Amino acid sequence: MMQVLGLFVRTVVESLRHCTRWLPIVGLVLVLPGAAMAAGGLVISPQLVELDSRQRSKVLTLANRGEETQTYRISVINYRMDPDGSLYPADTPSAGEGFATGLFRYAPRQITLEPGRPQTVRILYRRPENLGEGEYRSHLLFQQVPKARPATASRNNAAGLSIAIEPIFGITVPVIVRHGKLEAAGELTDLNTTSVNGGTGISLRIARSGSKSLRGDLVASVDGENLGRLNNVAVYLSTPYREIVLPLSPEVAKAAAGREVVVEYRPRGDNAGPPIASGSVVLR
Repeated sequence: MMQVLGLFVRTVVESLRHCTRWLPIVGLVLVLPGAAMAAGGLVISPQLVELDSRQRSKVLTLANRGEETQTYRISVINYRMDPDGSLYPADTPSAGEGFATGLFRYAPRQITLEPGRPQTVRILYRRPENLGEGEYRSHLLFQQVPKARPATASRNNAAGLSIAIEPIFGITVPVIVRHGKLEAAGELTDLNTTSVNGGTGISLRIARSGSKSLRGDLVASVDGENLGRLNNVAVYLSTPYREIVLPLSPEVAKAAAGREVVVEYRPRGDNAGPPIASGSVVLR
């Protein structure tokens, strides 16, 4: 029985590990990386913390949109990004990058949120004297503390072992520390029409070069009319490129069939400035 149970748990964990948005941390913890979105009622803003010699502190706002008071434990975790955008816990940084562990302080370490009453977490940059030039990244994990259950809920029944699996939600927010003069460039390559969720999409690769990560919004358009958009797309130093599929609006995509679609990778929240990279493809 225990061997079967162990195999079942490992199978569930491995299945979750290959998801692009939900990741296991310990046991059956489900984590939504880098999003100012609700997970188990928790909402965090902003989505990203960037620290350097000019921006030495940041305040995160936490809100509970659920109906019950929840407690969250805050800790630091390190991730490696794969080319498909998946994030996996990592013990050592990839070549050319570093972890930000120890380069910042944060308080409090645990927070209890009542519904509709936001609270803040303050993050402070602490640069050591011998810090080498480069970009350093870690993630703050806001992990839900499970509430105590009645003892009778975990007793074995007469037929055998009784198991209750309850997901523990969490959100991670990337903390990026930059020191020195860093630069990055991007290029969009391998643009092709593809099928996604029964509709039409554009597959492409965002190639990154330089000494810092990239983050921006992908926008597809024809003659200035938007066909589709993906916001907050990051390419961290742990990978030189990311493979992306950009879904298109079905109605507009049908009308634009046979026409040239321009795809731009724009700086986050800056739609007026020049794009980081751009490319085009004829929609099939």
